[in-house]
Amino acid sequence: MNTILAAIAVAAALAGPAERRDVVMRAQLARPYPETGCWHYEDLALAAYWLNERAKGDQAILTEYKQEFPGSLKEGNFHWHAYILERIYFLFARDSKHFSGRMSAEAEAALLDMLWQWAGPRCRLEMTLPERDWWKWGSENHHAQAWVSFWGAAQIFAKHPDYKNRRYADGTTPAQMATAFSEYFKRHARERAVKGLLVECNSGYNKYTLGGWYNLADFAEDPVVRRRFAMLLDLFWADWAIEQINGVRGGSRHRCYPGRDSTDGSSMDGLAWFHFGLGPANSKHPSHMCGATTFWRPSPVVSALALDVAGRGVYEYFSRRPGLKANMPPVNYVSDPQHPFHVPQGIYPLHPDGGGLLRYTYCTPDFVIGTSMVEARPFEDWTAISSQNRWEGVIFAGHPTARIFTQPLTPKRGSVYNAHWSVQKRGVLIVQRLKTVKAAKGQRIWFDAALRRAETNGWVFAEAPQAFAAVRVVTGGTAWESDSIEQHRKKKGATDTGEWLKCVNEFSPVIIEVVRKADCASFAEFQRATLANPLRWEKNRLDYTSRLNKTTLTFFADYSRPPLVDGQPLNYAPQRVYDSPFIQADFGKGVVTVQKGSQKLVLDFNQ
Repeated sequence: MNTILAAIAVAAALAGPAERRDVVMRAQLARPYPETGCWHYEDLALAAYWLNERAKGDQAILTEYKQEFPGSLKEGNFHWHAYILERIYFLFARDSKHFSGRMSAEAEAALLDMLWQWAGPRCRLEMTLPERDWWKWGSENHHAQAWVSFWGAAQIFAKHPDYKNRRYADGTTPAQMATAFSEYFKRHARERAVKGLLVECNSGYNKYTLGGWYNLADFAEDPVVRRRFAMLLDLFWADWAIEQINGVRGGSRHRCYPGRDSTDGSSMDGLAWFHFGLGPANSKHPSHMCGATTFWRPSPVVSALALDVAGRGVYEYFSRRPGLKANMPPVNYVSDPQHPFHVPQGIYPLHPDGGGLLRYTYCTPDFVIGTSMVEARPFEDWTAISSQNRWEGVIFAGHPTARIFTQPLTPKRGSVYNAHWSVQKRGVLIVQRLKTVKAAKGQRIWFDAALRRAETNGWVFAEAPQAFAAVRVVTGGTAWESDSIEQHRKKKGATDTGEWLKCVNEFSPVIIEVVRKADCASFAEFQRATLANPLRWEKNRLDYTSRLNKTTLTFFADYSRPPLVDGQPLNYAPQRVYDSPFIQADFGKGVVTVQKGSQKLVLDFNQ
């Protein structure tokens, strides 16, 4: 069975989204993932109903209702499941516009009761107040899952004869709640589109956030909500597309955990396969199932950007991203002191105008290098969902795990926050550990095992299939360290896949330079050119000129001034929120243009 499904998956990678979806639906029906828990039964039900196997779908819903739901409700994690159950309802219930009646009345009643038991006491009208649009509960993806689930439940209850006359705990009717959440998401889509998309930028958590976005694009009856989220998905995937090579996204990452997430993972692994046939195939992860079964399709220009890496050429991508904390006292999401969202810990009020963070990515067909250039602020200035486990470095074409990046030593418990500040121009990146970091020790640079290395005069040179790279720890010396199971948090199956270059002085600036092989005659010539570059380190000031990348960077390691790029101070808040040959928009203005050659898509979030 597994061999047959694997063969089908290979063929489906060359087919379209519908064929790829059906491969996974059949695989889920044969052996749902994971093996236990709510997700197991939700994946099984979704696949069974999709393939018109009512008995198996009903059994899955009823088993979840009786065995798994009480524990999930008590533990407070049902928002991970509610939006998936709502997708099942929207697709297969008696009044569905898509596959009506595939679910039995008994299973439908059980699903609705789970939603009401969860949402009835928890969903409050005050969660939709406009002044709280930039507040996030739990984390960005937790908030997205919960609020989309509250929206979906309200849409269902407002129309259902058994629920439309009920009242939420705050006295609100389902119709009132449905309207309020629709208005919230109209604003939400516009704000995110015109102010930098996600705080958890290029993170593995994005797949959970997008699960709800697919529901809004597929099932919202309000045409503005439905249209705005279809456009927001186009923008998200265009943003992903122009930074990836063969499904591996480059550029800086936020909330990128040590271990495989950093060394060989990519933020949209699995989900990108359903849309573009790129990256790891045949994913059965529950967070991918909304994307697998969505009716939304990328616009042609977005698909062209994703599939034509060579045609995109060489370019810079500047983008502003949200992350700064709003200057306000601790807040409670709801006024009821008995409500689980009343506790101020874990609520992140974001600054709606951003600032302090300019994301820069240099993209070529042969490598992508990027960083989040941030002001040298204390970690308290940032929301944790922005500053946690930021990743700066380069990925290389020709090998799925070939990469170089900086990362402090993993703490035994918890994560690293506000670890670095940096400056970059084209293929030259300078990064330094911040002393205002939280929970970090040391500084190290990862070299994937796929890279051939050489060392000369304090530089470590690396050869990738289509590019050359050089790394210089400016002061204090270095030492090589093997990878370890501890660094992988003792994850099952962790293996040594590279080595770490340890900075003896953990606060030394680190230079990373990368060039295409097409721009340099040989590995030896690249080494000679790099060694000849002017490099001056004096009184905590670093000046480095790259002749191959045609730039001079000036870095003040005592945080006394912003870095200089070719003599000009870095502007962390430019007028444009997205600035590349393919995506352009002014911050806060409401219109985003996506283009490639003669193809052009105008996303107007003001309509």
